[in-house]
Amino acid sequence: MLLHEGDTLVTESGSAVLAIQDEGDEITLAPNSEIRIKVLTGGAVQSTTKLELMSGQAYTSVHDLRESRDVFEMDVPGQKLEVKGTQFFVIINPLTGIPDIAAGAGVVKISGTNPQSFAGKAESPVTLYPAQQISLTPGVDPSLQTPTGVDISDFVQQASPEILKAIIQNKAQIDRENQELIEQQKKQLEQGKPKPSDTSQSNGSNDPFLVNQLEDLQKIQQNLNVLVGNVAKEASSQGKIEKSKLDPLIEQVNRGIDDPNGKIDLGNVRPFDPTVGLDPQLEAKRKEQEKAQQELLKKLQEQVQQQKQQIKETLQQQQIQEILMQQQMQQQLQAILDKILKTLAEMQQANQRAVEQKAKQAQEQYMQQLGAEEKKRFEEDAQRRDQERIQMGGQQPPPPAQPNSPGSGGGSVTPPVNPPVDPPVDQEPTEIKAVFNPDFPEQVPLNASHTFSLGFSSGQSDQDTKVKVRVTYSSITGINLSETDYTYGYGKKVIKEGQLSPDGIVLTKEAGPDGEEGEAFTLGELNGTPITFRTRLPEVGDYRVRVELLKDEEAAGDPLVTVTKEVHVFDELSTEVNPVEGTDLNRTLRVKAGGITPETVLGLQIDLRRGSGEESEAAPGAQFILWHNGEEVAIGETNSDGIADVLLPPDLAAINLGLVNEDGPTMEGTEFTLQMIAPTMDGGMVPVPGEYAAKIQWMRQTGNIENLIPLGQVFITHYIVPLTS
Repeated sequence: MLLHEGDTLVTESGSAVLAIQDEGDEITLAPNSEIRIKVLTGGAVQSTTKLELMSGQAYTSVHDLRESRDVFEMDVPGQKLEVKGTQFFVIINPLTGIPDIAAGAGVVKISGTNPQSFAGKAESPVTLYPAQQISLTPGVDPSLQTPTGVDISDFVQQASPEILKAIIQNKAQIDRENQELIEQQKKQLEQGKPKPSDTSQSNGSNDPFLVNQLEDLQKIQQNLNVLVGNVAKEASSQGKIEKSKLDPLIEQVNRGIDDPNGKIDLGNVRPFDPTVGLDPQLEAKRKEQEKAQQELLKKLQEQVQQQKQQIKETLQQQQIQEILMQQQMQQQLQAILDKILKTLAEMQQANQRAVEQKAKQAQEQYMQQLGAEEKKRFEEDAQRRDQERIQMGGQQPPPPAQPNSPGSGGGSVTPPVNPPVDPPVDQEPTEIKAVFNPDFPEQVPLNASHTFSLGFSSGQSDQDTKVKVRVTYSSITGINLSETDYTYGYGKKVIKEGQLSPDGIVLTKEAGPDGEEGEAFTLGELNGTPITFRTRLPEVGDYRVRVELLKDEEAAGDPLVTVTKEVHVFDELSTEVNPVEGTDLNRTLRVKAGGITPETVLGLQIDLRRGSGEESEAAPGAQFILWHNGEEVAIGETNSDGIADVLLPPDLAAINLGLVNEDGPTMEGTEFTLQMIAPTMDGGMVPVPGEYAAKIQWMRQTGNIENLIPLGQVFITHYIVPLTS
């Protein structure tokens, strides 16, 4: 594919090599890179190539420009690279956008893209020599940013395999150019000129070739000769290039090198010294500045963490205050309701006593009007009627109503010879009652299921009456239950699963098609406790459960039976999280117990993710170590899904930790320290930088790793792992 001036090339999962045919220049692009061709002209006298690397990585092999009028430039964010040698590497950090540049051979001159952007200076260049690297902060004068020796380990870790292969393939050319530069400097030393001939490219005390004796020059030469060999060895150690591909590549490269001492032998590679040729005082000053920057960054991270913790604690206090106010209002309303119900009950009792008293007075007045024989017959008839009602399962009848009173005149009263007898009545059902087995659970730990078995005791009622049952959950403390799952069964059969509704769940013997209600129960089928209802309430708080027995044809009408219960969901463990002073990745966990038993053995289940929001991803390879009283008590490592189980040994049960004693939970609880060791890049020593969030859940061990029981609520802690140089 031919590219022209103004074209842009973007690599995705694969790499690419740009070849400028007239000059023999090659640019190797790593995956996920973007480069634009700004200028591309050729000619017999002068050629010009100007590129812009906007993202990703590039390794450039350019023809020797030291004695040429040709121009080769590459722009990176905020900086311009003018090439006078051949081999250099550029990477734009995907997290910070800062370009890092390393020279393999030749000279790279770096200046700002805006000539007047650095304190009014016309130009502020810095020169990069072989085996040097520099990180360029956009908008900062390049001359204020000091080059250092190449960090081989960090360089190999950042570079893609394609870039590393290109460097190894160009070893002969890299060595040849560096040898020419050494020979040139050697002649200048012999002539008494310690500086390079092109003094405009000198970089002051940062120039590694400002040497005054041959011994210094020999150290630089030895260091440059082992540069590529150390890159190959480190690529093998880090596994960046498979051995099956690296060995043939080295064999091919060695065939093009005549000097036996210049060939690559991974078993005999002399170490590379990144301090050779650097000004010791300047290097010490740079390290002091770097240390000061790291300490400042650490302080800023601690301040950010403290602010986050303060905000979190403030929000928690506000939530607690709101819950307390809601509970107080609920208690006040309940007290008012109880008082009203009590008053109604007292009024009903008073009315009942008044009715009974009036009926008794009327009967006494009637009896006074009867003769002895009539009174006896009346009493016998009343006893007979009472006996019939009892045998038919009915209630005791009310006293007989007062008959017509005598006239207001003075005439005598003629009572009836045969007082009226109540006609036979239809059989009345006994009272239907709801039955729970075992007793309805009114206290439930958070994350445990709320389960009860239900039936109805119907006595001598019509056992063939068709009925349905309605169960309605509601939150007293305002918690949304619309996404709370439930399951109910009849006998040993699961009938239906779904989500709670504010209108209640109607239970039937069989599930109906397509969301319709199924076949109703008969009253006799609900004897005992054949219905099992199960749900898991989502948050700590108070809930109300209403159970209703409905006639099938009156499912929307008044229920035959209504029972209302209340459920309190409590937290078995509470955890207060705080950062450990002087560390970035340690947290103290102050734990207090609720309803756990002394023999409970605890553990942590941790879900670690890197990044934020929808762009977060699982973070495998991180270690979590749990400390108690200064001793390591548990350790776990996140798997490919970012999940780690950190399980305490059985001999550290809750009573041994001080969470509980023989009398129940202790007031002080206990304290752990949770230490996080961040995952590293490709199994190396450098941690993967970024923001991390860990969702942490206390668990009760059951002896089966697949069956851990959650305790308490999930809590989240955040970590920041800085970028290391």
